[in-house]
Amino acid sequence: MKNTHPSIGSRITVDLLAHNPYPTFQAMLAHEPVCWVPALNMWMITRRDDVIAMLRDAESYTMEPQTAHVNPMEDTFGTMMLSLDGSEHKRIRDVFYEPFRARHVDLRYRDIIHQLTHQLLDEIALLGTTDLDKTFSDKLAIYTVVAALGLDVDDVDQFRLWYDDFAAAIGNLENDPTVRQAGKTAFQKFRALLLHHITKLRQQPNDSVLSYILHNNVNNLNDEEIISNVALTFFGGIETTSAMLSNTIWALLNHPDQLAELRQNPALLPNAIAESLRWEAPVQAAMRFPTQPVTLHGIDIAAGEKIYCMLGAANRDPAFYPDPDRFDIHRANANKHLSFAYGPHYCIGAALALLEGEIGLAALFDRFPTLQLHPDHPAAPQGHEFRAAPTLFVMW
Repeated sequence: MKNTHPSIGSRITVDLLAHNPYPTFQAMLAHEPVCWVPALNMWMITRRDDVIAMLRDAESYTMEPQTAHVNPMEDTFGTMMLSLDGSEHKRIRDVFYEPFRARHVDLRYRDIIHQLTHQLLDEIALLGTTDLDKTFSDKLAIYTVVAALGLDVDDVDQFRLWYDDFAAAIGNLENDPTVRQAGKTAFQKFRALLLHHITKLRQQPNDSVLSYILHNNVNNLNDEEIISNVALTFFGGIETTSAMLSNTIWALLNHPDQLAELRQNPALLPNAIAESLRWEAPVQAAMRFPTQPVTLHGIDIAAGEKIYCMLGAANRDPAFYPDPDRFDIHRANANKHLSFAYGPHYCIGAALALLEGEIGLAALFDRFPTLQLHPDHPAAPQGHEFRAAPTLFVMW
């Protein structure tokens, strides 16, 4: 039963979500937790308990559209983990998850991330002012995921362009055909690069994630399945991590008293990162489709209708996070955020992203003790689907 009277949902636009959705989220959480959004032709679910219930129940709320809905991620990358549920999802995830376990990530990539971080900071130190989103966050995320996957092409600008096309296509809620085609074209170029590396790695294994998958392919994934899921891993490894780095830097520089505490007690950094992930979720929503009609908070949702589980709203649910719009690096339950999703589709790259954050941010704040936002270049996170500071100019 879609609302026929004026509602919060009727006022929601992509532009509102992209800029400052949080007052609207608080109104939805309080008054309209199941919200029909005509402009986007979808339901939005905001309360944390409801979001968790949907994300953990892959049988009732599936990634697979039951009708003619297009899954933008599947449309771009082909069939992969985030377009499947059940046994087929598990068949792929089991192969990809193992090399991303926390113990493997720490053992294999700690030194690489440390080396990349200090290389980038050495370059930045010569500048005096810079856009950290481009010169630090993006580059650390891209270089790390490229190194982890074992790709030996060091053209960061090319990877960035492919990533940008992927992000635009996946966030293409208004179904712009030009944006959709650009994502497909970028994927075909990325696919060609991966096919070349797969051929080489079958003959010459190395310590990379891609090599591990090829030589421990216990579920017999074919090359197209491997390529689609590596593309997903590449995109997710950059998107979440780069946004997490920039958003955390931005949050701390806007709360200098808390940054000063962090400098005095570096052990606070993991919780500061968790609080940043809660406060400004890099991924704002997770799409699901109910397999059967469902009634939630007195509202009827038909089978197959598109539901957005609003992670950014659930992370500010006052029923779970007191004073939710306040950034607080001491928040006791900050690490209970949903920014890496929840349930069977929990982000497999979370451990790698958090390791990058802990190593990269500790080194950045240690290297530049007088770091501050540049007064001539105001910045703030934005984006309706993927949320990050588009620029982050600083000086020291």
